[in-house]
Amino acid sequence: MADLSAPINGVTRRASGAVMPRLRYRISSIAARCKQFLTIWPARMALILVPSILSMTYYYAVASDQYQSEAHFVVRSPAKSDVSGGMSFLVQLGIVKSQDDSFIVQDYITSRDALRALAAKIPLAEFYNRDEADFIARYPSILYGRKEEQFYKYFKQMVSVIHADKTGITVLKADAFRPEDAHRITETLLSLSEDLVNKINRRLQTDAIASSKSELEVAQSRVIAAQAAITEFRNREMIVDPQQSAVALSDLLANFSAELAAVQAQIAELKVSASGSPQINSLLRKAAALTQQISEERSKIAKDSGGLAARIAAYERLVLEREFANRMLGAAEVELLRARAEAARQLLYLERIVQPNTPDHAILPKRARVVVTILVINVLLFGLAWLVFAGVKEHASDGR
Repeated sequence: MADLSAPINGVTRRASGAVMPRLRYRISSIAARCKQFLTIWPARMALILVPSILSMTYYYAVASDQYQSEAHFVVRSPAKSDVSGGMSFLVQLGIVKSQDDSFIVQDYITSRDALRALAAKIPLAEFYNRDEADFIARYPSILYGRKEEQFYKYFKQMVSVIHADKTGITVLKADAFRPEDAHRITETLLSLSEDLVNKINRRLQTDAIASSKSELEVAQSRVIAAQAAITEFRNREMIVDPQQSAVALSDLLANFSAELAAVQAQIAELKVSASGSPQINSLLRKAAALTQQISEERSKIAKDSGGLAARIAAYERLVLEREFANRMLGAAEVELLRARAEAARQLLYLERIVQPNTPDHAILPKRARVVVTILVINVLLFGLAWLVFAGVKEHASDGR
């Protein structure tokens, strides 16, 4: 086995030794040619100046003017918060910025929903395809196709929204190839943002009041059911108020008892003074009738089923249920008023600080800035390439 492996290892070492010098030679040759090319003065100037000349030619001879319309707004809420110091009077006036909701509006303006709504209100594609627009800046162009996603990317390049955390002011800028087009885009986007804020307000009111309204409807249904139960009880029992009937029955029993006591007193007196008087039998019959009447009236109260006591208990339960329902109704009405007041405090407002302007001068594109930037980038890239080629050549020389 040792005899067979030795020749193979020797061949491998000779092959690798032959490949590495050729690879180093090729790298050194490429580096030398690149350096030779870069050392030629016209070639260096071409690498540096040609991109700048091309950009200058486009921006100063071809690129069309773009007008920018600008508007400032703030999203605020009348809700009061704990603010001390010199800002407290602003809070009392309701001038409180709502930063989170400003971000909502900012995100909406640059969203696909806003693009669709904007395109439905104004001929947006026509605005960006004016005759005065150049072949690169217009839509569609060689950079942006006719698909909806391409149009959305182009729209985000033409519209910008910047929010300042310190002031709470949001700046909306819209670019177009005509001043009136830029103004119309900005004005429509602000109107759509106001519609969004109003939609959020309606949702806040609906969510805050819906639960209270539901509780109020339940309380009203409970009051109606309690009153219907009392009415049904009165119709069934033929009694308006069992408690009043009990009072009247008690008075009747008291009168019967007093009359029975008087009759019994007369009987006792006659038995003493005139035991043979015929009035005694008549009084005894009257006393017996009064006793029976009293017993019957008392049975009406104490009867197990259908008695006045059971009716009073059932009626009192119904009255108590109606009282609880009325209290629940009153609490639900108070809660509804509180919910409406709370919803009113949570409303949002989009206040326009600076109205959209109609520009009279094109400020875009920034021609000088772009050309100088391209020139600086070319110089930096040329220097970086020089360093890379120098390092490659040095590495190749060391490999030899």
